[in-house]
Amino acid sequence: MPRVGRSGLVPVLLLSLVACMQEKPAPPLPTPPPDTRPQDEAAIHAAIKDWAAAAAAKDPEKFTSFYAEDATVMLPNLPDPSGKTAIREAIGDMMKQANFALSFAADKVVVARSGDIAYETGTYSLTTSDAKKKAATEKGHYVVVWQKQSEGSWKVVRDVPVSDPPEDAKKP
Repeated sequence: MPRVGRSGLVPVLLLSLVACMQEKPAPPLPTPPPDTRPQDEAAIHAAIKDWAAAAAAKDPEKFTSFYAEDATVMLPNLPDPSGKTAIREAIGDMMKQANFALSFAADKVVVARSGDIAYETGTYSLTTSDAKKKAATEKGHYVVVWQKQSEGSWKVVRDVPVSDPPEDAKKP
């Protein structure tokens, strides 16, 4: 290795310092995932149709199959059933009632650009039996939060029905 004298050392050090100070090119930005929102919205709309059919058939197993394992249904004036088992028990008990009928229709489905979460809004009508075994119908609107599962299916993680006021309460 050649010897560098004192006078030659300064330029070598300066060149080394300048080389270290130069900006390195930024790494390329990651390619964003493809936008699958239209396909995801279509998949959720299809799931909603099948979910509503399970409700109409009074099939608690099929109905709860649309919920994620850790889902929660946020019911007014009742404890919130959390987890598929608790939801199946709650809905199964309601479905056993002679007057049970549940229908719902989505008016909006929005999937996040990230493609892993979505929400649905809509209206519902629920008929159950009152204390005298007479049919009692409740109408309302709802928000449902969907989450894409690791295998690509969409499952409900939060189901939040909100009852509309009774007709007689709407009159001034």
